[in-house]
Amino acid sequence: MKIIVDTSVFISALISPKGIFAELLMNPIFQFEKYSSYYLVIEVFKHKEKILKYSKLSESELIEQVYNLLKNVKLINESQIPKEIWEKAFELTKDVDENDTAFIALTEFTDGKLWTLDKKLSNGLKNKGYTKIIGTRELKEKSLENKQDDKMIEK
Repeated sequence: MKIIVDTSVFISALISPKGIFAELLMNPIFQFEKYSSYYLVIEVFKHKEKILKYSKLSESELIEQVYNLLKNVKLINESQIPKEIWEKAFELTKDVDENDTAFIALTEFTDGKLWTLDKKLSNGLKNKGYTKIIGTRELKEKSLENKQDDKMIEK
């Protein structure tokens, strides 16, 4: 399964390095392909002070945590995404949150599912009939189901 990690998930994993979001991003038991946009890195820098404040990490610890999380996420260059997909993504986000256009474009480009904690975004997209969104609970359940299926195959 291809999962597009948006900024809200990544920042939550930085703020709580031992929490569920970091675990889903880093623990190999959760075997799904994780992708994001380079825009994610810009967002992390933009919110660095807030992340430092709430995580209580030092700046060097934060840098190390960003590195550890990014090792588990494939960053896709937005220039690889065709113009038609960008246009569709913009139509979906223009009256919800245009800053999330890159994540929707990447979701469409990879035929994945968007993992977001942004309720305004997910509700706005759902109201437009967009269904390529996955919640944390569903993601964890699917990952664990896949792990169980792998064990059954091994036997």
